[in-house]
Amino acid sequence: MKSIAFYGKGGIGKSTTISNVIAALSLKGKKILQIGCDPKHDSTRLLLGGFTQTTVLEQLNRTGTVSLDTVMLTGYNQVKCIEAGGPEPGVGCAGRGIIQTLQLLKDQGLDTNQFDYVFFDVLGDVVCGGFAVPMRDGYADEIYIVSSGEIASIYAANNIAKGLQRFTSTHGKLGGIIGNQRGTNNELQVLEEFAKKIGTQLIAAIPRSELIPQAELNSKTIMEFAPNTELAHIYSEIANHIEQHSNPVIPTPLSDTELEAFIYEFCYNTKPQTTPPQLPKTPQNNNPPKQKTNQIPTNSKNIIPNKPNIQTPTPKERIPIYGCSLTGAYNIINQIQDATALMDSPQGCAYISYCIHQKAPPDLYPLDLPNLLCTNMQETDVIFGGTKNIEDTLIYIKTKFPTQPIFLITSCTAGLIGDDINSLISKLNTDNQKILHIPSDGVMGGDFYSGMLTACQLIAEQFIDKTINPTNDTINLISEQNLATTANPNFQTIQHILTALGIKINCRYIRQTTIDQIKNFKKAKINLPVANGPTTDALCAFLDKNFGTQTLQTPVPIGFEQTAEFTRIIAQQFGKEALAEKLITETQTNYKKEIEQLKPHFTGKKALINSNGANIEWLHSTLTALEVEVKHINAFNIFAPEERALPKPEANYTTDYIEEAISLNHPDFVLSARPLITTVPCVSFPVLPPYGFNIGLDYAKALCLKLKIPFIEGWRYDDE
Repeated sequence: MKSIAFYGKGGIGKSTTISNVIAALSLKGKKILQIGCDPKHDSTRLLLGGFTQTTVLEQLNRTGTVSLDTVMLTGYNQVKCIEAGGPEPGVGCAGRGIIQTLQLLKDQGLDTNQFDYVFFDVLGDVVCGGFAVPMRDGYADEIYIVSSGEIASIYAANNIAKGLQRFTSTHGKLGGIIGNQRGTNNELQVLEEFAKKIGTQLIAAIPRSELIPQAELNSKTIMEFAPNTELAHIYSEIANHIEQHSNPVIPTPLSDTELEAFIYEFCYNTKPQTTPPQLPKTPQNNNPPKQKTNQIPTNSKNIIPNKPNIQTPTPKERIPIYGCSLTGAYNIINQIQDATALMDSPQGCAYISYCIHQKAPPDLYPLDLPNLLCTNMQETDVIFGGTKNIEDTLIYIKTKFPTQPIFLITSCTAGLIGDDINSLISKLNTDNQKILHIPSDGVMGGDFYSGMLTACQLIAEQFIDKTINPTNDTINLISEQNLATTANPNFQTIQHILTALGIKINCRYIRQTTIDQIKNFKKAKINLPVANGPTTDALCAFLDKNFGTQTLQTPVPIGFEQTAEFTRIIAQQFGKEALAEKLITETQTNYKKEIEQLKPHFTGKKALINSNGANIEWLHSTLTALEVEVKHINAFNIFAPEERALPKPEANYTTDYIEEAISLNHPDFVLSARPLITTVPCVSFPVLPPYGFNIGLDYAKALCLKLKIPFIEGWRYDDE
């Protein structure tokens, strides 16, 4: 697959030119996809017979999702057509729309390898970062600039060459200039000389012709409307050049002074003067003699294939976490003890992320100074691009912390600007100090969980050594809840169980770990997720698929039964069944003893549970062991296997409904995950209880004390 982008000044004829070249290639039997990258979304009009198709951004704005079946239509001679679209004139950011469109197409599974060619039609006199995306590595292999001999068009072409020079690294991208003549004086010479000045060639010169507006009036390309004309032959020769010859170059654009001198010499046919030159008063000849098309060169070059970006899908069908992906990504990077995080963001984003993590228990983050720095993005960075600011900050970090890898996390503002961060990283990266870009893009990258998942995937791709073989009796812990107050107690519980089984923890992915531990990730025999949910499932599936690891599915060890099952499943994988039964038996003996001591306070009592969907199996099993009758469970969802003997929950949270349930069942007490005003004693229970055998037992002890406290204060009986 070869990808081509056509750039040029607005209204210069890019869409007409690219549509005709694509039509010519399709007549050679080539499979082609055209992606229009202009907010006017008229790039594919001639190929679709005048039909204005639904754009990617239009469907995204209307439905919140994008379907390839809706946005990719079939046009002339089986050419596939997509329009990016853009916001309404005067609002929004069209450049960001281009970035979002290309990412959405990847996320929707668009396989560009099924085509022989992918063409991008890009507005060239809008120079913001979004419109420059097709210039970058991983998108277009070659760029062609469509230009006339008019001064404004030459200015735009030179600016495009400047952008190409910035974004071209190891290989050239500028395939040449395609002249679309407007009939200006000396036009062919202007185009030829300009092409030479910037180090490229004039591929073809398309003459001004009345056939073009006639074909457009009929919503057809020249290849369809007038196939046997010289104009059609020129488009076919351009197609032949793209197909048979490839010698892209890194352009050498003219400076402002050089460009001004060039315009005076070739466009005005004079030299710069101290006073403005007098332009001819007579009108220009609009019908010059037809010029012979330039000879197409015969040299060629192999095409460098696209390098697909790492996909970071957002888990679906889950409750979103209302924090941006920037903070979610930092939540992961903050846990790597020998790394530095750099946020390309305004200082407020970094400050909020820092504050969120400092609110965690002090034992989790004992250091006063975080591993977080910020580019302190200013308005000038937004207007003119922030690459220089990022580079200066990275150089400072490399000097200050020369042995630590640097994780560059981008904010939504950085995503709007469209700075070419990957090229900058390639420039500064060394074998001794890696720089990894985490493209979270703030709110545009999704929620908190999306940022966590993106960071975990990219860190794995960058640092995990795929050549390492697993060793016996080792395990990785996956998806610890870094901000939860129970994170450390949960780890200590799991560590106690694993130690009793003779199993070592290899890597905590990613919590309180180091780069070396991440590199040695594959030393573990098994990955053990210690939290449930779609994000954990997505991460484990990613690790198993890309690194050949094995994830062990276990229940979350909350309460005696689930923790015992958790222990047995792990033991079976390592041949440690006897040790597991010993641990369970010893724990069970003490558990039963203390339950018997508590029974006199609970036996024969009736209870009602009011939950918001938390794991309550541990609570129900504890009450059952205490011989409490659970009369009613009010909950949206219960995280428990179907075979568990739990009463069917009711999903209704209104106060009247709960009071009705109380009046019907006459419970002695209500256990609720949220405060309730009821006619019977109501005691809260933890929505996210800590792990372990004895969580239910510990809660029962506390519940016993709370139920001894008079439900109605004594002063309420004063009237009696």
